[in-house]
Amino acid sequence: METAFSLPLGLTVTAAALAVLFAAILPTCLYLYVEPRGRRQWAAAGDNPATRRAPLMVRFTAWLSFVVGQLAIPMLLVPVVCGVLVFLQIKLGRPLGLGATITVGVAALVQSLLSLRLIPLGVRLLSRDAKTAKRASGGARWNAMASLVVLGGTLLLSWAMAAIPGFVHPWLRVALVWTALRPVMVYAAVCLGHALLLGRCARALAEPPSKS
Repeated sequence: METAFSLPLGLTVTAAALAVLFAAILPTCLYLYVEPRGRRQWAAAGDNPATRRAPLMVRFTAWLSFVVGQLAIPMLLVPVVCGVLVFLQIKLGRPLGLGATITVGVAALVQSLLSLRLIPLGVRLLSRDAKTAKRASGGARWNAMASLVVLGGTLLLSWAMAAIPGFVHPWLRVALVWTALRPVMVYAAVCLGHALLLGRCARALAEPPSKS
């Protein structure tokens, strides 16, 4: 049944590209506002003002922090969608599907709340705040563990819904996969990649600035 609801590949790729471009507008504007104001914090003694910039990895991670933090806001709609699906499943009497839907909703809520903190953290990365290295290191570990748990759980749940007949009502399975499960899986993968980059940035922040 999921195949019947799948979009053509070209349309899917085009929609994904447009969504990425749209999602990058506000984070890029915030980055362009914050980044020049934090350059002095990355300068070494005798450094040329024209070359005062954070390392490329730090700048990219800060921009990605803004992207991931921004996406946490629309991701808060996933628990709402799951709540509607729970109501429908109660009417249909599918207890297994009920637990699966609640699990996806809770995972999306936890992931979103953790990711909202990344926006101010991205600002501190560019500004080289004295406490940012410790915060980035701890945040990277927690975010990586949470993302791994969410990603692993949603992959297992996706397999269970496909392999176990009657696990979720067919129509509700399509709705759950496209409106909640797949968005949560993709978001968890992005958050995991960001956490790995953030861990590397923590080491860069702990080092004294080198002369450009």
